[in-house]
Amino acid sequence: MRPLPTFRQLLAVIILGCVLPITGLALALVAYEYQRERDQVEQTAVGTARALMTDVDDRFEGMQNSLQGLASSPALAVGDLGKLFEEAQVFSRTQRVQGVLLVDANGTELVNTRTPSGQPLSTQPRALLPPAPQRATVLDLFRSPITGQYATGILLPLPQGRTLQVDLDPRWLREVLLRQKLPPSWVAAVLDRSGHIVARTREHERYLGTTARTELLERIAERPEDAVRSVTVDGVPVVSAFSRSDRSGWSVVIGMPREELRAPLLRSTAVLLSGTAAVLLLTLWMAWRLARRLGASMEALGGAVRAAVHHAPLDLSRPAFQEAHQLGQALLHANTVAEDAASAHRRIEQRMRSVLDTSIDGIVVADHNGRIVLFNRAAEAMFRLPEEEAIGMEVEQLLAPGERARHRELREHIGLEEARKMAPNRVVEGLRTDGRSFRAEASISVTQGEDGRLYTAVLRPLPDA
Repeated sequence: MRPLPTFRQLLAVIILGCVLPITGLALALVAYEYQRERDQVEQTAVGTARALMTDVDDRFEGMQNSLQGLASSPALAVGDLGKLFEEAQVFSRTQRVQGVLLVDANGTELVNTRTPSGQPLSTQPRALLPPAPQRATVLDLFRSPITGQYATGILLPLPQGRTLQVDLDPRWLREVLLRQKLPPSWVAAVLDRSGHIVARTREHERYLGTTARTELLERIAERPEDAVRSVTVDGVPVVSAFSRSDRSGWSVVIGMPREELRAPLLRSTAVLLSGTAAVLLLTLWMAWRLARRLGASMEALGGAVRAAVHHAPLDLSRPAFQEAHQLGQALLHANTVAEDAASAHRRIEQRMRSVLDTSIDGIVVADHNGRIVLFNRAAEAMFRLPEEEAIGMEVEQLLAPGERARHRELREHIGLEEARKMAPNRVVEGLRTDGRSFRAEASISVTQGEDGRLYTAVLRPLPDA
């Protein structure tokens, strides 16, 4: 048979049944809150990337407007290249650009502020991105043929197939990114249309001109804005929030380390699990103590029941809970009632025994099987037989052998008829233990007891004839 559970086991199951679902729900809420906050961080990062990209586009547009002003110079209109060179130098200093270049339809340099005054210009055609018709174009990152350094720029188409170009240092784009004051662990970068890094907040010079990760470029080509899991060029797993401009086609990417984004979830989970473990251990300890007290109370009640069965004094120490106290009081009351009833029964038995023992008649009581269950002192003297030996004997053994069979038949007959008397004042011949017989007048009756019929014989000796 399967053993029954203990108080400790039941309380442990109850506690676990309460704590574990709540813990699971709390973990689910933590995960939900983490995901919600992460989505919010990603959307904020996308918005920041959009704002940075807008700032970059506005600066490009401002530079284009300034370049339009230079293109409207009278010196350019009349072909005074010397005057235009001077104006372009002033433009370079005031706009903080690397250089200004005027190229004819064949790609031949007409003005180049990077070439010192008086030195001949390059006659080799420049291989640059062809401008869109009647529209200024932001150039992707390229290496300057004069300095060999990376640069970007703006190409402005002019009449007669000529173009006016301004070369920009990529570091000014890095300054735009740094002014945003992103978290130190985050990294932001500006990408041109071909996916090359034009500016980067961290290790700018090292990764300048490096192509971004393919999976990131594919997502940028698919959507103008999004947040995607990727890896930076220096191998850091990040969530990259990006925004692609519909004006320049360039993009700003903000990389947030995944480990940092997971940190709040890990901290919250660790705190929750630690707190849950502490609460669980505390409640299990309290349950163990409570179960111990409950077990002690129940053991005390069990001991009291066993003591009551053996009529021993009851020891009811103060129990651990009210119900056990009430049960103990009820048990104590029941024991008191039982003791009173037993005392009353003993007094009745004593009185009955006194009556039987003081009777001059011999009284013998037998059960439904004919076995003697009561034998008073007068019967002891009459049969010369101690009560201890008489108890359990067949009542017919007290008679002479010649009367035993007839007496048994009469006893069985009177039992079947449920009569009150077998043969009132009947003379029977008894047999003493010394073998001598005697005559006695017997009055035999039958009564119904709890365990069956009882046969009572009242014997009075007769004088010898």
